[in-house]
Amino acid sequence: MSTMEKISKETCHPNDVPVIFIYNHQDEIIGKLSINEWKAQKKAAQLLNELEIKLYREAINYYTSNDFDKAEDILLFLILQTDYTHYEYVERLANLYRRNQRHSKEKDILLKARKNMLTFEATEGIIRRIDKRLLRHETSDHTASHSYLLQ
Repeated sequence: MSTMEKISKETCHPNDVPVIFIYNHQDEIIGKLSINEWKAQKKAAQLLNELEIKLYREAINYYTSNDFDKAEDILLFLILQTDYTHYEYVERLANLYRRNQRHSKEKDILLKARKNMLTFEATEGIIRRIDKRLLRHETSDHTASHSYLLQ
């Protein structure tokens, strides 16, 4: 094998060389990505985000045209995909349940969202909104128990 063949086989495009390090919570390197791998992951995430936006718009269209069953299906799908962490989806579905007098479902979805959002630091405002809404829900049901706030 000549020196020229050896060089051409070993050299590759700079974007294929792993240069991005992936760290875990203990700041240990757990993997490496090349620029091309990172771009592929970013593109996949962007496509997923675009799909979520399109589905949410479709749910809003169904909601405004009073096709609540279809809106509920799409919103439930989005909520499950985002593990109850996108409050706009949860709030829209809770509004749908309230509008259709399905108060227990409204309360359930708010409690699940509250529980899942407690794991994030930057959600205090959303937690307060959920608590306020749950308190309003409780007072409208004429119950004195607010035990869900202690969970």
